[in-house]
Amino acid sequence: MYFLLLGVITLLVGAVLTVVLPNNRVRVAVNLASQAIACCLILTETMPILFGGTALSTVLEWSYPIEKINLRVDALGAYFLTFSLPMTFLGSLYAVGYLAHDIRGPRHVGLHFALLSMLQFSYLIIYTVQNAFAFLVGWEIAALSAWLLVIWDHRNQKIRFAGFNYLVSTHLGLLFLVSAIMIMHGETNSFQFLDFQEFLRRPSIQRNIAFVLLMTSFGLKSAFFPFHSWLPRAHSAAPAHVSALMSGVIHKAGLFGMLKFILMVGKPDLWMGWYLIGVSVVSAFMGVLYTISQRDIKRLLGYSSTENVGIAGIGFGMGCLGLATDQPVLTALGFGGGILHIVNHALFKCLLFYGAGAIYRFTHTIDLEKLGGLSKVMRWTAPLFLLGSFASAALPPFNGFLSEFILYLGLLQPIPELGSGRAPLLLVIGLLALVGGLSALSITRAYGLIFLGVPRDPHYVDPKAKENPYMIAPMVIHLIGILVIGFVPAMGLRLVEAPTQMFLQLSTAPDTHLSEHVPVSLVQSLTLISAVFGAILAGLLILRFAVLPRCDRRHVTWGCGYTAANARMQYTGSSFSHPMVTVFWDILTYLTREDLPKNVFPKDGHYDTHCVDSVEQSMFKLLSDGESVVTRIMRRIPEDTRFSCGLGLASLVLWVMLISLR
Repeated sequence: MYFLLLGVITLLVGAVLTVVLPNNRVRVAVNLASQAIACCLILTETMPILFGGTALSTVLEWSYPIEKINLRVDALGAYFLTFSLPMTFLGSLYAVGYLAHDIRGPRHVGLHFALLSMLQFSYLIIYTVQNAFAFLVGWEIAALSAWLLVIWDHRNQKIRFAGFNYLVSTHLGLLFLVSAIMIMHGETNSFQFLDFQEFLRRPSIQRNIAFVLLMTSFGLKSAFFPFHSWLPRAHSAAPAHVSALMSGVIHKAGLFGMLKFILMVGKPDLWMGWYLIGVSVVSAFMGVLYTISQRDIKRLLGYSSTENVGIAGIGFGMGCLGLATDQPVLTALGFGGGILHIVNHALFKCLLFYGAGAIYRFTHTIDLEKLGGLSKVMRWTAPLFLLGSFASAALPPFNGFLSEFILYLGLLQPIPELGSGRAPLLLVIGLLALVGGLSALSITRAYGLIFLGVPRDPHYVDPKAKENPYMIAPMVIHLIGILVIGFVPAMGLRLVEAPTQMFLQLSTAPDTHLSEHVPVSLVQSLTLISAVFGAILAGLLILRFAVLPRCDRRHVTWGCGYTAANARMQYTGSSFSHPMVTVFWDILTYLTREDLPKNVFPKDGHYDTHCVDSVEQSMFKLLSDGESVVTRIMRRIPEDTRFSCGLGLASLVLWVMLISLR
């Protein structure tokens, strides 16, 4: 634990220096150096644990009401720390390019980078402490740091509103978490997780209520449907690196919370597994459905995060079913696939958000309907975004394919103990396949509209713009991670071996391992598939850039022999997805703004459609209706004496009844 504590000190010292030093360039350099040193120190502790080493633990004495803080770095915490800290450092490196104008200007950017260090500090608290009070402190540090990062461009009213929406939503989740902790503290008179574990392993109504509250809180943190409404606004408003870290790293704390408390429950009830699967399937389906109808690139990617946490949640639900029915194979494949999908999603989603940020800095817009033809000018971003999109759609030979394949393998397992419960799992397979198809549609639509064809609005293409190497380097590193896990599946399985083993130890076969339930021949077949697809892709690239003559490469895209093609001859985002959208028209909510041409010699008109979040619309309508009711009541109180007396009497009777019942 010595290096971990030293890493914490390095982070905090670096954050303080970042704020107090006088020059922006010096502030950024010191912050990046402190983050890099802290990452190296902490990874020297976590990597051995992740690959089979002994868990580390220590105790910090504290004052009342905490009294003592048990710190423990087990395989699960080491897994989350191992990818969270380096990815946050890469996000900080990306910020150097994204905020280059602010760094050169008079604005103090030290606070922004210090907040990125505080995010890393919050991970160290959340993933290591074994005390609920300290856990809540880390949870709140992460929430407030993320909020302040979201509203970096706070002069924009829309960004302030998005930040406020995020702040309210994250504290609503905190309310559920505090409620669950109050129940567990009331039953154990302790804030220690070890005492919570004893309570959660005894079946009771209070245990069931606490479980639902915990899963609701962590689901809201991770943006499960229908707790996702804060997500598209926050992602659209935040700087690109903040959006990437929120989706890929920060809100993985919610998934960690789910896994942490499932471990405390031990052997869950059967309904707990079905509850997680039900919520996760709806989240995956609704998340991907919204991705095919968005105009804003970052909102599209935000809804894709809702889809992917749903896919990971399906794995957690499968694992709970395996524990409840004493089926180690279902436990291993469910938790193994779900845990692997966490890091897979972090890799490709950060890459895609970084690509969206590069597009914004190049064109000053992220509206799909105004872009096009960027592959000709963004030579690095275009192929990186394409490969990240392939991984997001779970296409081989990329990393997203491996984790989803493991989940399919678990869902197809013959489990006689489930009885009629096999039918819902088969339905989950069909829905997961539909989600994969819709995801492929959404990335085809996004890439085609952004990078292919000709610019739909030439005002948004700056011929003098250049891609920033500080923004490209993190994208390349994330792509390397995607390819390594995709081309070497054994490495991906080895990465999640130790965390999955923690759940297998709760089963009837505690000595089994994830590798025993994934046949060696299957891993070899996956490696061969990846190699074949990789060879095909490499061959296409060689054909495209080395074999074809240069004049053919520069021909008008989609010209079909007609060289005067213009933007009006191309698909719009709405027309591209319209055939699929019509199938789910009753689920989606569209707003239309139109000024159609009239008369014989009409003026210019316009017709715009926007797919809005139905949950958010319902929430705003409910708040508006409630405000109207309260306003009407308040207006009658001073005017109608009988109404005022009646309302006061009713309130008095209600309070007397509550006191009497107590």
